[in-house]
Amino acid sequence: MGTPPKLGMDEFFEWLIEEDDERGKENQKEIVLVKKVCMLGDPAVGKTSLIRRFVYDVFDDKYIETIGAKVTKKKLRIQYVPTGQTFQLRMMIWDIAGQSALDFVKPSYYRDAEGAIVVTDLTRKSTLANVPKWANSLWDVTGQVPFVLVGNKNDIEKEREVTDIDLADMAAKYKVPYLKMSAKEGDFVETAFRGLGLALIQRYIEKKK
Repeated sequence: MGTPPKLGMDEFFEWLIEEDDERGKENQKEIVLVKKVCMLGDPAVGKTSLIRRFVYDVFDDKYIETIGAKVTKKKLRIQYVPTGQTFQLRMMIWDIAGQSALDFVKPSYYRDAEGAIVVTDLTRKSTLANVPKWANSLWDVTGQVPFVLVGNKNDIEKEREVTDIDLADMAAKYKVPYLKMSAKEGDFVETAFRGLGLALIQRYIEKKK
């Protein structure tokens, strides 16, 4: 796999809207939403692996040189049961490229984000302890947007340091859902993104009231 193309901001926004004909072709009953989602968590927790497992078309990754992030597009169709509406959710999934420690994250990475996946490594309890730093750094820029707390590497049971109770307690602190998963095996990866998608749609509907 080659190195993703490096884009300036103008080129990035051209790429973002390059499907200009698609909107006119969509089923008129569908509501199309484009939402920026950030992947957060300590280095080596598996953020990029989760994206690749979820998206599949990894060749579509783009690297924004001025921000230091890769952005991947993924479309989801979600039926919102309370209203009976069908949404086509276009997630723009932002992943910190290279230096992913919190100290190196620029505020521009969070700007305009409407949700996040916060990833911990179940084999390293320190990555769970750092969740408040990631959540607070996000909310300092965006306000209290929804996020899903993910415990990755659930397949490595013998090395596990984070218990179910640990994960549940951290999620309860922020009143967010949580999931254990394995990017390697694909368990519940799409469930996490779909869960976040539903939260984004719910937030959109509440704002429209």
